[in-house]
Amino acid sequence: MIYLDANVFVYAFSKPKTEQNLSEKIKWCKKEAAKIINDIDNEKEQYYISLIQLSEIVNILKYAMSWKELREFILGLISNDKVKILDVYKNLYINAVDKMGDYNMDSNDISAYLIMKKNNIKKIYTFDKHFRDFSDIECLPKIPDNIK
Repeated sequence: MIYLDANVFVYAFSKPKTEQNLSEKIKWCKKEAAKIINDIDNEKEQYYISLIQLSEIVNILKYAMSWKELREFILGLISNDKVKILDVYKNLYINAVDKMGDYNMDSNDISAYLIMKKNNIKKIYTFDKHFRDFSDIECLPKIPDNIK
């Protein structure tokens, strides 16, 4: 069971104005994100994502894709048997908003963490460093220390 953070899709599908200005870390993240997405159908894992992260994906990728491409991509993700869409309830989101100061994170990322806890999901594909502060989840992929 692996949770999918929105930034995996953003790195995979966002189109920078110019490749030459990208840092080595961003280039690495884009390559890894593309690998993760390509492997979803081929792995034995079950993947999870919430409506919050889906909304984040749409809000960012609407600048990188046509509406038709974005619609097809999101519908493909939603209909993929390997990806389960998790509901977010009001009380969970209120709890996430309440913890923003404690975790020094935005409520959308906190909600992802709380959803993982609620569903006993121990791994997350993400490139966000702050998820690595949680000792009870494993963040994948492992970002090499030497990449800047």
